[in-house]
Amino acid sequence: MKKLFSVLGVYLLIFATPSVAQHKKGTELVIDKIAAKYRELSTNAEFVKVNGTPVAQHTRFIQPEDAVVEDYSNLRQIALIRHGEPDLEKNGKFSYDEARKFLINYDSVGIIRPDKPFLTVQKPEEVSIFCSSINRAKATANYLFGNDSVITVSPEFREFETTLGKFSPKMRMPIKVWTAAARVKWILGIDRDGIESFSEAKARAHNAAKRLADATEENSKAVLVAHGFLNRYIKEDLEKMGWRVVRDGGNGYFGTTILVKLDENKKDDKEHIALNAGQ
Repeated sequence: MKKLFSVLGVYLLIFATPSVAQHKKGTELVIDKIAAKYRELSTNAEFVKVNGTPVAQHTRFIQPEDAVVEDYSNLRQIALIRHGEPDLEKNGKFSYDEARKFLINYDSVGIIRPDKPFLTVQKPEEVSIFCSSINRAKATANYLFGNDSVITVSPEFREFETTLGKFSPKMRMPIKVWTAAARVKWILGIDRDGIESFSEAKARAHNAAKRLADATEENSKAVLVAHGFLNRYIKEDLEKMGWRVVRDGGNGYFGTTILVKLDENKKDDKEHIALNAGQ
């Protein structure tokens, strides 16, 4: 009997492995087609502008009419959008007290709105929209989707917290220098001044990624309007869950990264139902 199971094991290994490999290759080819379609959309897309200056390129989700996926119901998509530029003066050099005040204002102001939205959602009822509770993200979501859209706002999607700490040099520096130094100290666990730790923030990003992935089980598309650092770690966690980046919008204002996943379980379920129906 043991010998029989060994023979069966070898048989399955020989004949099943090519099938699995072919299936994986087929999925990769579809993902490549989707990525190519997003590149095509970017090539031909116009820019939205602020006072005549281009600030973001128009984009949208892949739709059935794009004909890049055999069964569109198997496709799940997530868009991670960074907020727009805060309506706040940030040029020049800041003292420690001025930099602390800047960070407080940074979390409370709105954004500089472009002439029109850069993201088109054809059927909003098929999209789950999430947003950070920080004002610059809420202002961005309002600019993109309007007041009538159903938007889930949660502090879970807030940016990784920043504090200048209690001990800082007595000098004037650009705000980017202040915030970069604060971020490095925070990552190293130095002078946290009561805010969450780096490990706690990464755990929050992981939970947020899972929440977005779970949302696509109900609606096949999800959008998160949030922040640069948070979105970066959400993207990494989604990739670990099997999602693939098909559009990398970078980390700038309005940067929009889109990830996709082909849900082969749905396809298998349909084939199983069809097989049973034929019996």
